[in-house]
Amino acid sequence: MNAGIREILDSSFEIFNALLEGQDVGQAKNRELYERYRYNPDIEEMVQYIVDKMGMELYHYNEKLFLSPGTGNRLFGYSNDDLKRRIPYITRNDELYLCYFIIMVLITMFYKESGIDTPINYVRFSSLVEEVSNRFEALINIEDVETLSHEYQFNFADICKVWTTLPDAREDAQLGIQQRGKNDKISFTRNVCYFLQDEGLAVLDNDRNLIFPNDRFKAIIYYYYEDRDNKNDILGFVNGLEGE
Repeated sequence: MNAGIREILDSSFEIFNALLEGQDVGQAKNRELYERYRYNPDIEEMVQYIVDKMGMELYHYNEKLFLSPGTGNRLFGYSNDDLKRRIPYITRNDELYLCYFIIMVLITMFYKESGIDTPINYVRFSSLVEEVSNRFEALINIEDVETLSHEYQFNFADICKVWTTLPDAREDAQLGIQQRGKNDKISFTRNVCYFLQDEGLAVLDNDRNLIFPNDRFKAIIYYYYEDRDNKNDILGFVNGLEGE
């Protein structure tokens, strides 16, 4: 192997390993690595080749690089069982699917398809809880939820039951005491937001009752909406519930 190819491989694996370890690679941190990627087409191509072979996705957004497991990646992604262990208090599949639904609603609140370059700066936590309830009200009014669940391979019927049986809030939550758990709509939704925060996707500011998207979140959603094949999938359906 000649020295030039070795140098490209060394730099490419150094960048990939840094991203795999969860380090920031961009103008602010690991700038040297970022500039090697940004200004050397051979290194950029090799990093992308490694990422593809590992079944992952690489996103370049706002002068930063972000690594994400590809769909169905058993090595680097989360299975349902992994997520039930990763998200506190979640033990059943219907609860986990409710977490997915809440995240999808949050995405639709930050983004509209016509404005993927300009997400809003924040979402009020109380507005998220209200919006999730509104989407479920629209979902309940659909005549054949079971057929819909089969069509989208997502059990809308079961998660409707989980959400509607949760009380609106415990007394301590109404008094402003912040709780983690799943015993009411507010604490369940907050638990999901804490998971997003732990994953470096969003920030939950309890003092101001606000949720802020991180650049990692913005990068993943930007590239998601850029893929036209995603236009009519389950996220599009959840977004459409707004107008039901």
